[in-house]
Amino acid sequence: MIVRPSLNHPLLILVIALLLSIVFYCTQLYYTSSINSRSSRIYEQSLVASISQHEYLPALMAEDQTLRDVILDPNSNHLTASQKLKFIAQRSGADAAYLMDISGSVRATSNYDSPTGGFLYQNYSFRPYFSRAIKEKSRQFYYAKGATTGIPGFFIAAPIINNEDAIGVAVVKLELSHWEQKWAESRENIVVADKNNVAILSSTDDWRYRTIGTLSKETLLTINEQQQFSGREHTSLFSKSINIGFSDAAEKSFWLIDKKVYLVNSFQIGETGWTLYYLVKHDAILMSSLIFFLVISLLTVMMQLIVNGRKNIIESKNRHRLLEIKRREELQTVMDNIHIGVILFSESGILLSANEHAENLLLEGESFEQNHAININQLIDLNNKKFDELLLENITAPAYHETNATYRGKPSIPVMFAISKVNTMDQDIYLMTIINIKRRKDAENQLIKINENLEEIIQERTQELQETQKKLMQKNKAAALGNMAATIVHELSQPLTAMNSSIAAINAKIKNNDWSGVVDSAGRLSPLSKKMHDVIKLLKFFSYQDRKSYEIIHIDTIIQQILENLNDTLQQKRITINKHTNDDELYISANPLKIDLVISNIIQNAIDALEKTNNPSISISTRQDGEWAHLSISDNAGGVDKKIIEKLFSPYFTTKEVGKGLGLGLAITYEIIQEYGGNISVENNPQGAQFTITLPLAEKIKLAATY
Repeated sequence: MIVRPSLNHPLLILVIALLLSIVFYCTQLYYTSSINSRSSRIYEQSLVASISQHEYLPALMAEDQTLRDVILDPNSNHLTASQKLKFIAQRSGADAAYLMDISGSVRATSNYDSPTGGFLYQNYSFRPYFSRAIKEKSRQFYYAKGATTGIPGFFIAAPIINNEDAIGVAVVKLELSHWEQKWAESRENIVVADKNNVAILSSTDDWRYRTIGTLSKETLLTINEQQQFSGREHTSLFSKSINIGFSDAAEKSFWLIDKKVYLVNSFQIGETGWTLYYLVKHDAILMSSLIFFLVISLLTVMMQLIVNGRKNIIESKNRHRLLEIKRREELQTVMDNIHIGVILFSESGILLSANEHAENLLLEGESFEQNHAININQLIDLNNKKFDELLLENITAPAYHETNATYRGKPSIPVMFAISKVNTMDQDIYLMTIINIKRRKDAENQLIKINENLEEIIQERTQELQETQKKLMQKNKAAALGNMAATIVHELSQPLTAMNSSIAAINAKIKNNDWSGVVDSAGRLSPLSKKMHDVIKLLKFFSYQDRKSYEIIHIDTIIQQILENLNDTLQQKRITINKHTNDDELYISANPLKIDLVISNIIQNAIDALEKTNNPSISISTRQDGEWAHLSISDNAGGVDKKIIEKLFSPYFTTKEVGKGLGLGLAITYEIIQEYGGNISVENNPQGAQFTITLPLAEKIKLAATY
């Protein structure tokens, strides 16, 4: 029996995908290698061009008579020649240009004016470019770290010939570090190696001065003798190399560097004897091949799933059709056995089926089969709405509507109905449930009659309440008059108390024949008397806003006046005042009497609270915040109970003993601050209570006053 493999076999799918991935990998490898070859060629040509534009300079320098005279006459001054070399280096872009005599000593150099003297009088006879130029009488290329500066560079040397003998060498030095910077910025992996296979240029710092392979002991000895790289160690850049062949000019191989595989292209660089290596991480090629393998496998599996899915779809449709038929039959069975009216109808309102309860309710005994093509509008009074408008309402959550059933166009019994959307046989139909609410309507009508009787009773009770209310209003007027009297007493008691204190102080001083301070105490009586007069005047128009009585007030001045009026009381009770009000810019626009009333109330409350406090003190401070003035008054009386702190500004609320306060001071204070568009708040600090008043500065309160 022969078993033929099919695409359904998983192993065959994997084998096909693997073969296709190998082909893709080879194609990708060749394609990447070709692109890398073009990129390598571009970098190689750019580097050659950069070197070529300077390679003629040493030969021109060797022919210049001014420069030759320095070599021909050992006693000549180097200055003229060095200046000319500096000009040549600057115009050509070379980093240095210098002349060496037959012994290898530098006789003139472009960097003669550097602080260290540059290359002048240095001997570089040990450099191969010097000995070869003298011996071979030809142009030489050489790369090494500078023996004087330590800066690596590319040296181009040409012999200075006189009567067919080499009498010296002209040299140009180029620093090629800018190429390394460009390669690093472009995130390219590039290495340039010299004739000895030492990496002299690299986009990666760790790769520089490492070798392409392992060097012989003789080569390493020669490099050290020539001081080419100043004692740098030379280890192989790669731990393994595998050559590969393609049909193009570039040499290609795989290098394993620091456990990473690179695809490498190499090119020879002109007459320099250098080699440029262009490296690309092999991970990208492997990753693309892996992705290709997964995609091919996935597509193959998907094709098989599609084939199998078509069969399943056909079978599923058949099962679905049978289930819908069964579902429709079950729905009709439920409709026939439920005890409320149920109707199915189309989107256009045509009845599709109805249970027996609905037929008895709407058709009054007639069967649905006897009335074909009945529209729902013929059975239900939609209150002048069309059926299409009703369907536009949100029916996802059934809402019940009340109306009347109609039989042969005439209103019948009251009903309540709801509509829901049902999907069956891939078609949207609508299900209506109908309930007979005749009994409920009858009960509602009876309630309406009872309510009408209740309205008559309520009217009678309302008249009685109105008469009672009139009596209460008379009592409230008397209470309001008493509150007004209490307000007057409360507001006059503070200056009267201060006057009594001043008079008592004067009497005591007269009795003791001590006249010091009597004038000051007597001087406070007149302002207190005026304040009592102003309070009485204020109470006459306190119920309306005094827009015309606004004045520009300096807060510090009014605080000072209040403290002077209370001076006797403060001294008598030994209360210390800590005042920090040095801001001359805090001016507000308000009625001075009202602001005096506000600040006096808070200070007097603080004095009362300090009655039983050791070392009593009151702190007063002002500050400016933008266009607002802030006034803080605090004491060390222990603070206010948190349970009552929100009630402090309510009228008639007080924590004082009976006969010592009616709870109107802070209420009046709050109303005045609100009138001027400000705010007052109270909070507890570690020592006691702190009241903070916020008022707009003079320019802003004028806007608030027009409100």
